[in-house]
Amino acid sequence: MYAGRRVFLYKRAQILAADVWAAYGRQTGGESPFAFRDMGRLTMFADYRVPQLLLPLGVLRYSEGLEARVRAGEELPAGGEEEVEIRCASVQAVERLRAVMGGGLLSVELDWLLWQRGEEQKDALPPHHRTRSVCY
Repeated sequence: MYAGRRVFLYKRAQILAADVWAAYGRQTGGESPFAFRDMGRLTMFADYRVPQLLLPLGVLRYSEGLEARVRAGEELPAGGEEEVEIRCASVQAVERLRAVMGGGLLSVELDWLLWQRGEEQKDALPPHHRTRSVCY
């Protein structure tokens, strides 16, 4: 719940669709029975690594209080406003980055690139937010 509204972030479902799409060659058009014609409707996978990467780049900002809690390794409640804000802000940031970049890169593909960069740099990045959830 966020501000009295249910917010759905289908991270695992999106990962499944993206993995199947990738396994069948990332086809998005044509007559192939393996083409996924709606991959552009998926967002990035709202998780923890991408915001961890976007923070030091200045793409995302946390309030001073939230930043202190994350740096201290404090667990944020699953489904709490701060966790939902981080995840939704990450989705919005990736959408805006993709729009600025142009070139036809899908959000899913940009997520993969950012995730990989985050994995490569994880030891040099600030701590990521921590939330116990079935969504991670």
